[in-house]
Order: sequence, then C-alpha cells, then structure tokens
Amino acid sequence: MPNDQDHAPALGTRGPRAGGFRAGLDASRLRRIALNALAIAFAVVFYHPSDHPPGVTAAFGALLGLWAATTAVRHVLPRPWPAVAWSVLLIGGAVCAGFSPANPSAPAFVGSAGLFLLLSAVETPAPWIAGVLAAGILGFVLAHGAAGGGPPVAVAVLISAVTGFGFGLLSRVNGLDRRTERDRAERRAETAVLAERARIARDLHDVLAHSLGGLVIQLDALDAVSTARGADPDVLRRVRTAREMAADGLVAAKHAVDALRRLPAGIDAALGEIAAGVRAQGMAVDVEIRGEAARVPGPVSEVLASVTVEALTNARKHAPQRPAGVLVEAGRDAVLLRVTNPLAPPGTAPEPRLAGGHGIPGMRERARIVGGRLSAGPTNGEWIVECRVPYA
Repeated sequence: MPNDQDHAPALGTRGPRAGGFRAGLDASRLRRIALNALAIAFAVVFYHPSDHPPGVTAAFGALLGLWAATTAVRHVLPRPWPAVAWSVLLIGGAVCAGFSPANPSAPAFVGSAGLFLLLSAVETPAPWIAGVLAAGILGFVLAHGAAGGGPPVAVAVLISAVTGFGFGLLSRVNGLDRRTERDRAERRAETAVLAERARIARDLHDVLAHSLGGLVIQLDALDAVSTARGADPDVLRRVRTAREMAADGLVAAKHAVDALRRLPAGIDAALGEIAAGVRAQGMAVDVEIRGEAARVPGPVSEVLASVTVEALTNARKHAPQRPAGVLVEAGRDAVLLRVTNPLAPPGTAPEPRLAGGHGIPGMRERARIVGGRLSAGPTNGEWIVECRVPYA
C-alpha cells in the first residue's frame, strides 16, 4: 500500500494544462498508482463472493471503485476530500469485514488500507484520525455482532488493523521528518535569497546611481557650455532631451531597486505588482497562475519574481512594443515559471542570444540559489524563459 503523503508530481517544463490527469505524470506518481493498483488487485483476488452476503459484495465493489478513483485524481483533490475518501474506505472495510464472518480477509485488508492511507497523510489532523478509527471499530463491532461472527474473525481483522496502523504511523513519522527538513531548507534558502537581493540592490544602486548621475552632471555642463557658445538650437534641444532621458532613467532605476527590496509576499501578489509596473511603461503583459499559489514558499516566490523582472526587462529591450506572457504553474512539490514574448522581426531590433549577456547568467544563478533550473532561448518564433524550482 503506497504512502499518501502530501506529495505531488513534479512539473515538467512543457506539458498539458495543470490539473488534468496527465499533469505531472512523473515516476513518483506512477509508482503510487502502480502500488495502489497492486493492492486493489490483491483485495479482488482474495475476495470470494460466495462467502459474503450480496449486500456486502456490492458495498465491497463500491469501496474498490472509490479507492481506484481517488488514486487516479488524488493530486488534484482539494482538502479534505482525500481524507474523506480514505475514511470511507476504512469504515466501509471494517463494516464489510464484520458482516463477513466466514472470510473477512479481503474486506479487512481494504479497511486496513484505508487506515494506512489516512494515517500516513501528514496533513490529516490527529483528532480526525482518532474519530474515524473509533467509528471503524464501532462499525465492525456492531456488524460482527449482527452477523454472529466468532473470535477468529475478530483476530484476523485485528491483525490487519495493527499492520495498517503500524506502517501508517511509520510513514507519518517519516513524512514529518521530511517536512521538518524541508522547512530548514526553506529557511536556509530564504537567508540566501535575502542576501542575494540585498547584493543585487546594492550593485544596481552603485552602478546606475553613479553612472547615470555622472551622465546628468556632464549633460548639464554640456548644456551650459553650448548655450554660452551659441550652439545650434537643434544641438541644445538634443542635449536637453538626453539630459531628461538620463534623469528619467535614474529615477526608474531607483524605483526598480525599491521594487526589488519591497516586492509583496506571495507569487501572485508579486507578479501582479510587476505586471502593473511593466504596463505603466507601455508594454502589454498577460499573467496567468495555475494551481495553488499559496503552496509556493516565500524564498522561491522572491526568486521567481526577480527572474520575471529580468525576463520582462529583456523582452522590452530586445522586442519593444511586443506583448509578453507570464505563466506560473504551482504544483504540489514544484513550481514552473514561463515568460514568453514574440521575437522582434529581423532588422527591427537585435534578437536575444541563446547564451551570454541579457541577464541570463544572473537569472540562472538566482534559480540555483533555491535549487532550481533555468533555460532561455528561441522556440518557434518566441523567446522563452523557463524556471522550474522544487519546494525542497
């Protein structure tokens, strides 16, 4: 019987819309499906309809159907529906075993499977588990008494229950240990991200403030000298325009540094603010978030936000007046960011290169800080930046 921890398939770099059956059909999920299928097959093989009342056989078939259906769509079911399904499996299997005094093995196995799956899910509260377990015991006792079963049946069911409980408890402890380690890793990543953001902000401030500030001073001096020497009015106009552009660039750089330091928490809020700033500069951008954005840890959200800022800046620089798209697929254990924009027509603007320059090395470095991978390059007339980051 597989562990039903709060895990999910890792997102691929390309694939169908998140939420479908095939979304995240990776090796981990395939193993879970295979193990559940093996357990269901085991229950079917050891079930003999002739040893059970017709009503018990119908209920047993319904439980197996519920088990199979829940296994297939477990990764897209919101809480608490998986726990509800495993609770029904536990209580239903216990009752079927109680009504089957001649051969309770298969129904008892299904009940123990429900107990294992319910207990091993670390997100299931302990009071819920205790309540469902009490209901299962009561259901078995009442059904067993009504069917006139003897002690051998109770012993067989008890052995199955203890086995399911023991393995489920071990799995739960293991899952809690992994969650603790993941929390530690997130804290380490958060510290690294904050340090990286501070370094980036400091570098931006130093480089842009000094270079643009010096340029404004030089252009002011050139304006004064040109005016004193009676320079051509067109030259003066261009000097003053250049001075205004440099001053505006300095202000925009300061705003960018401030945004880098004060992006809101949460990937959805951060991307909303980034998109609003980009649209204010005249660039069309569409943002789509699939899955549960709240699952994305804070450090990962910050890295994805900084990658988005860099990718959109590159898009505005190398494909001006072209729309961009930002897609986030938040899975259960990984998140995928994809930023796309059409390539500029040949001769209208320099096309991005596959490697080197354009901030790509910096984006890759930020992704590596939180254990992610980033790729960037042209595909079918679009420049695509993809960053996949696991949560642990």
